[in-house]
Amino acid sequence: MLKIKGMSEAKVEKIKEAAHKILGSSFATGVEVQDKRKRVTTISTGSKSVDGILGGGIMSQSISEVYGEFRTGKTQLAHTMSVVAQLPPDLGGASGKV
Repeated sequence: MLKIKGMSEAKVEKIKEAAHKILGSSFATGVEVQDKRKRVTTISTGSKSVDGILGGGIMSQSISEVYGEFRTGKTQLAHTMSVVAQLPPDLGGASGKV
């Protein structure tokens, strides 16, 4: 921003402070990101083939979208996932911590 004509360091600092007040700070250290990433689990879909395609299942702490033609099993998958998520990790679940 300093390269813009008419912008001084003081003006740039004021803009940064105003943006920080509005948006807050979203900075995270690498260690914090790594710790958060360690808490992510994969939940089995109940199908080894689908789990293989997804890299082990559906990831927790994320949004997944399933779409397809009418009567292709989207609702069945959602029902299965809601039950499997309650199972212990050794059975492919997340112990209800999703």
